[in-house]
Amino acid sequence: MNDTPASTSETSILENAQLRQLHDEAAAVASEPDLHERVRELTARALHERRMALQNITSIVGAITSGVGSGLAARGGEMKDGLRQAMSGIDDAVGSAAQSASYAMQEAAAQGKAFKDNELKASLEQLRDLETQLVDTLKQIASQSGGKLKEELGYLSDHMKHSGTRTGEQAREALRLLAGGVKTSSQAGRAGLSESASTATERLSQVASGILAALSDSLKRQSERLRS
Repeated sequence: MNDTPASTSETSILENAQLRQLHDEAAAVASEPDLHERVRELTARALHERRMALQNITSIVGAITSGVGSGLAARGGEMKDGLRQAMSGIDDAVGSAAQSASYAMQEAAAQGKAFKDNELKASLEQLRDLETQLVDTLKQIASQSGGKLKEELGYLSDHMKHSGTRTGEQAREALRLLAGGVKTSSQAGRAGLSESASTATERLSQVASGILAALSDSLKRQSERLRS
């Protein structure tokens, strides 16, 4: 009897099947009214499924974006507005997921969960990098596309890179809250926390503060380069 976990190849097969399904569902909603809301719901659902979490953001966004692009191309007609609505829906869903992830960390700290430094740092850096992942995924799909789809996706990725995204705003706000030691329950003051919860919250705040400071420096340098 073999009790070993599923192999990497088996996991990949499952994930690929899920991504193909996401692609096909996204292609189908491209012909429906209120594309923004349909894509937002589809992205949010994928992000909340057990095997499709924030660490899978590139795969999720890639599958949905390419699916919507395929659906719009097959439908014919105006593509620019459809892609804009779809990306706005994706951005809203990923931004909300970033906020939810920060709440989960706050709650864990308030309950006294001990964070391993490497795991905590990786989780917070994941929040920090969400906007970059979103824009880079869009650029990657554009490079793999052709014709009008390639052109419009390229324009959208450039626009999001320079104008910012809701995802970026939510992720930075999440880091600010975590750096400030804000807890899920506003009624629970620091004095009412257990020693383990106070320690966990403090550690969360320290690591988030460092990451936020590094992010601020990076954004400042980027802004200076754009002005030069």
